[in-house]
Amino acid sequence: MEPLSRDDPRRIGPYHLIARLDPGEGDAAAAARCFVARNGGGDRTVLLSAPPLASADDTGYRERFRAEAESALLLAGASRCRWIVPVAEVTGDGTRVGNGTRPGDGTRAGGGTEPPWSASPYLPMLPLPAALEAHGGPLPLRTVRALGAALAEALDQVHEAGFTHAGVAPGTVFLAGDGPRLAGFGAVRAAGPDGAARTGLPGLDADALPPEQLAGGRPRPLGDVFALGSVLAYAATGQHRPEADALPPELRDTLRSCLAPDPADRPTARALLDELMRGVRAPLPAASAARTPAGVMPSVVDGASGGPSATHGGGPGATALDAGISRAAGLLGPGWLPGRLIIALSEQSSTVLAAEIEPDPVPEAEAGTAAGALSAEVAEAFGGTAAGTSVSPEVLSPSRRSLLVGAAGGAAGLAVGGGVTWAVTEPDPPAPPTPAQRLAAARPSRRRTEGAPPTPAWRYDIEGAAPVYAPLIWRDAVAVITGERFVAGIDLRTGKRLWTQDGLRPKGQPWAGGGDALFVPGDGIAALEPRTGRIRWQSKEFRRGTPTSFAGLLAVDGTTVWFTAEARGGTAETGGRVVVAYDIGQRHELWRARLPGGFSEGRLLRDAFVLRGARKGAQQALAFGRTTGKKLWQRVYPGVGAEGLVTTDGDHTLIAAVGATLRGFEATEGAKGLWSVASVGEGAEGHRADFGLPFVRGRTAYAGDGGYALHAIEAATGRIRWQRTYGFGTQGVPARRIPEPVVTPEGHRILMAGSLGVNAFDTEDGALLWRFTDVSPAREPESTRRKVTATDDHAVVIGHKSVYALPLD
Repeated sequence: MEPLSRDDPRRIGPYHLIARLDPGEGDAAAAARCFVARNGGGDRTVLLSAPPLASADDTGYRERFRAEAESALLLAGASRCRWIVPVAEVTGDGTRVGNGTRPGDGTRAGGGTEPPWSASPYLPMLPLPAALEAHGGPLPLRTVRALGAALAEALDQVHEAGFTHAGVAPGTVFLAGDGPRLAGFGAVRAAGPDGAARTGLPGLDADALPPEQLAGGRPRPLGDVFALGSVLAYAATGQHRPEADALPPELRDTLRSCLAPDPADRPTARALLDELMRGVRAPLPAASAARTPAGVMPSVVDGASGGPSATHGGGPGATALDAGISRAAGLLGPGWLPGRLIIALSEQSSTVLAAEIEPDPVPEAEAGTAAGALSAEVAEAFGGTAAGTSVSPEVLSPSRRSLLVGAAGGAAGLAVGGGVTWAVTEPDPPAPPTPAQRLAAARPSRRRTEGAPPTPAWRYDIEGAAPVYAPLIWRDAVAVITGERFVAGIDLRTGKRLWTQDGLRPKGQPWAGGGDALFVPGDGIAALEPRTGRIRWQSKEFRRGTPTSFAGLLAVDGTTVWFTAEARGGTAETGGRVVVAYDIGQRHELWRARLPGGFSEGRLLRDAFVLRGARKGAQQALAFGRTTGKKLWQRVYPGVGAEGLVTTDGDHTLIAAVGATLRGFEATEGAKGLWSVASVGEGAEGHRADFGLPFVRGRTAYAGDGGYALHAIEAATGRIRWQRTYGFGTQGVPARRIPEPVVTPEGHRILMAGSLGVNAFDTEDGALLWRFTDVSPAREPESTRRKVTATDDHAVVIGHKSVYALPLD
């Protein structure tokens, strides 16, 4: 599910569009544009189908699309197809036809130029390509077998009713929690009339078309079997038209017979169902099973189960199938769907329930009149009731509010007391880019309660070693994640992995440089293209074993990097530990200078490059000209021990955390002490808590202390803007374990990530905005502390082995 694009309408007929339900990221052709939509009253959610954009202005296509939609409407009313998405309403050229209304008898709703569309009851479901994308590859054999049995059963019923589906393709097959659904009825006939070749036509998946239909032949039932075989081969391998050797051995012969070029060599849908159900017992009817009108599928979002139900039995000699009991249901028990897809469906349901629309201003009485003659039929088709219809309390649907609470509790967490617990209950973790989470990121609810944390836009789980550095966000587009053996780029909007580099063995966090480059320290320095991960340049002269061996990256500005290295040989001035300034754009060393021992961190001031280190138990700073390498000054900062946590304001002030005191020094003039501020949090044995590393944004330094207090101090003067304590814990935190504040670029929020989650504060007064806690059943080291980086719109958080994005709306 994706947010609406710029070209999508915002309303079709009486329905407000919420999102697009596209096939997925692959190249699957879409038989129609599918939208999730809700009526103006907000009490009915539907799946709307409209012609593809490429065919929307083709009069012939529009007429064929409407004709096929009306045939699907007849099919919904005439058969008991359990796994077919039922069409309940059709509109085109101003005429609306609802379930129970014969085509040609509809009411006029407009001036005759309205594009055709059809509406079906909505229930959470994933298009097959999107399901493979969410799962991360081909579906398990059990899922493929169950999918094939249900769709073969559906096609058998369609064929028994005298129809040919002519629309089976990966993009028209959906996976719901209780079983698959088949849409796209008549897509082949709508795309091109019989007698004309059907190659390259919009809305057709040529890989799923049998040879006789590609050549222009009339769609017939055995062509549906070929298309179903193509769909199952795709589900089992993730490939369109795979080689026979790539098919699962258990299904290879069955699928090869379905894909036979000659229709006479293909099995019927009933024979295919028998083959897939071999050894599986059909379920028995339940005595108290709820009965649903034939062809009507209640909407899960609007209150009913949406699954297959028992209907009236057949005549003498009727089988379980004739009695309305799905044979395929024997394969659709618990566990038929992988855990990642269950989570994706739950998230989709929660997101759709929470989506908002602009309510129609039409008064209720007028709205009832505007519905016209279709109100009763359409309400019945969607599991609701028309005005004036009596409903007993026993069959009332759950409220949208109660469904929302239930779905959200299972998918995204439980909000309690201004915080949220994001509990992952499935051992199979969710896929990185769930479509529902992308929608949540692009369409956040405006009703989020003040103090409630945001719902994650996406989550990406990492296999193998956990990331060891904070994420880097490149130009609000790519989140760069770094471990000891890999660097990976993740689309900040969708959570989809864009690239991975496994051979760099990073020795520190990447830096964003000028000229669209990421600089990754490792065995030397590598420059990567941020969108693709391609290595654009890798230093050879600074690799291990060379005369100047790279040690650590200190700073980056544009295409210039400053780093430490070990120089072998040379003079007393150039050998040993050195600092090097290098222009990667020009592939040219600017300067190098000898370093005393103990200097390992660098900071850029306005007109100097400053290295910080500890010698003889005290903090020292050594400054060089940024472009010349000329030594400018060397300072010792009294009272700042070797373990002091130090940063700068980028101008001339050095700020150091010295135990329970935060101190400011004039960096360039005699190490003069400018100011000091005491902490307000309570540490061990009632003493003042130690400060953690400060973070400077603009003119303000923000620092936390081990007593769960936060401070905002003017960097140049030490004036206290505010200090607040929060009482999150009962024990003090050592200085090295205190979360470092991260401030958004525009300076509106402070984020602090601890061992349980992320806290957000207002930079104006330090007020706590929200707390987000993520809890995982997987065991992780107790010392694991979340790492966070933020833009103005998103916070990217790294846990033990997961990465997720929180919208900052």
